[in-house]
Amino acid sequence: IVFNERGDTKDVVLAGNSLGGYTAMYASSDDRIKKHVKGCVLLNSAGRFRDPEEQPKQTPNPIIQSISASIQRMVIAASFIYTKQPARIEQILRNVYPVNNQNVDDELVKSIQTPSLDPNAAEVFYRVIAKNGSGPQAYVDDILKSLTCPVLLCWGEQDPWIKSVTADRMEMMHAQYHEGTDVYMKRISIAAGHCPHDENPDDVNSAILEFAKEVF
Repeated sequence: IVFNERGDTKDVVLAGNSLGGYTAMYASSDDRIKKHVKGCVLLNSAGRFRDPEEQPKQTPNPIIQSISASIQRMVIAASFIYTKQPARIEQILRNVYPVNNQNVDDELVKSIQTPSLDPNAAEVFYRVIAKNGSGPQAYVDDILKSLTCPVLLCWGEQDPWIKSVTADRMEMMHAQYHEGTDVYMKRISIAAGHCPHDENPDDVNSAILEFAKEVF
């Protein structure tokens, strides 16, 4: 999708799964394009919430910080080497496809392994695991508050990673932020795990098409 300034940009519904869901949610809140985003579909979306009890971090000793970061990087690097092996990928996939793992085949495993062979993949893996990305943290709380379009939670309720309680929390926060407005959130429960669009595509496609009819 190309958003341009010529005035011929088509309105869209943005959808994403896991980190892709977080990306779709973040993009939907972007002031530069939000007028063209008529809806946002989150399929077991990832993202951090604010911790109300989190204390300001003290500046650590630079020597200790450097040693700690080096050790952490080595441990995560070793984990990455193990995690990207085809047998391990398949094992993980079968865990997150708890209802129907028929689509866990060589093609799917290969599609996930291929990006891990990129020279920069280990660094990306480290930053995701260590939560050490560049720039300020964009919290789910703040993104939900800034959304101006309807949201569909299309949630695989048997997800062992991002559990249903995350969707519960999103619903509660969204209701608080947008009470009395037409910026609604609806939730469709899907009999699936972390990737409901692949594990139960019929139900997911039906839910998204119905949502698209509502927002367009």
